[in-house]
Amino acid sequence: MLLSVLSLAVLAFSGPDRIELKDGKAHEGRVLAELKGSIVLREGKQVRTFPRADVASVSSLERSLTKLLESDLKALDAGALAALAAEADKAGLAADARNLWLRTLLADKDHAGARAALGAKPVKDDVSLHFGKSLLHLAQLRAGGLKWKEAYELPTTHFVLKTDLPLPAALEVATALERFHHRFYGLLGEPLELYVFDERTLPEVRIYAEGTSYPTPPRSGERVWFSMGENCLHVAADGQLALPSVVSELSRQMLFSALRRSSGPTAQVQPWISAGIAEYFGRIAPAQLGGTWGDAGAAFAVAAKTVAASKTTFTALFNSPMNEFSNSAHATEMSAAAWSALHFFLYARDGALREGFGRYVNDGAKGKLSMSALCEHVKLKPDEIESLWRAHVAAAAR
Repeated sequence: MLLSVLSLAVLAFSGPDRIELKDGKAHEGRVLAELKGSIVLREGKQVRTFPRADVASVSSLERSLTKLLESDLKALDAGALAALAAEADKAGLAADARNLWLRTLLADKDHAGARAALGAKPVKDDVSLHFGKSLLHLAQLRAGGLKWKEAYELPTTHFVLKTDLPLPAALEVATALERFHHRFYGLLGEPLELYVFDERTLPEVRIYAEGTSYPTPPRSGERVWFSMGENCLHVAADGQLALPSVVSELSRQMLFSALRRSSGPTAQVQPWISAGIAEYFGRIAPAQLGGTWGDAGAAFAVAAKTVAASKTTFTALFNSPMNEFSNSAHATEMSAAAWSALHFFLYARDGALREGFGRYVNDGAKGKLSMSALCEHVKLKPDEIESLWRAHVAAAAR
């Protein structure tokens, strides 16, 4: 029954992705984007775009991984985890398959299949595992208490996690990162025409359980921050790991990095857009590792009530600097307003504004950030945006 729920495609080619066209031709490489009207494929050093009308079928890591992420991994025993790991291996999801084998070994340290897949070596009543050049014992990984110099890497399909957390917690973080990636592209991939993070552009997430190793943040007191220059998110976890804060800040990093790929190296993002995206993901992320992601509609209804009761205008929101959303007395209200504006452009009028908003964000990444540019793309005047946004918020707040 498990395999019928998760019937991952077997990728028997070296792409790892494959597009088959209606004329019988096939192309292998890496699917960078699945858009409404086209499929973007990196084939060798060339990036090619195929009209949807010409495509007969698509097999990709993203499609296989989506099915994998539907499983409640915490509820599965060693046998079920091993079955998922084997299917992930067949689907070309090597990094995520290894993480599933690690989950299997944590559930049953004597599991022969997991030991073989991981190259585990017996050590008295324990096993040792290679993480890069490091050799760590399973009991040590399970208990935690590592020093940062003993930090290990857990790559996934779209991220590299480096941490000194106990392995069970680290594996939950790795899965949460992939679930976030899936939601991020589900929300923004189409309107912004974003390419997925592939093996050439993987962001690194460093989570420090040992507080003394946490690097000094740009602003005093920050427990989550990202470095644009090295495409790396730094997270302090000496205490409780706040996943919503991690996901919130990671959304900013991903938006910046994704736009830099698709729209040029400057990748300018207006504060209200960045704040709105961070607020959205911060509100739906699970409070506990391995927890359930929130319902975006229900969370938006709560935020809409805050916005409906405020006097913030869209023009004021549009022109506000970043500190209004983070350090001001009105930060909570402003962040909720930013999310409501983002929600408006993505979902109002049955999504009719979505394409124009996406073009505006892409042009904005190149410096075209004026209100007139937004109005031109969404084909609305400033007063129309104001009244329609307010109506959208009021409807959700009822």
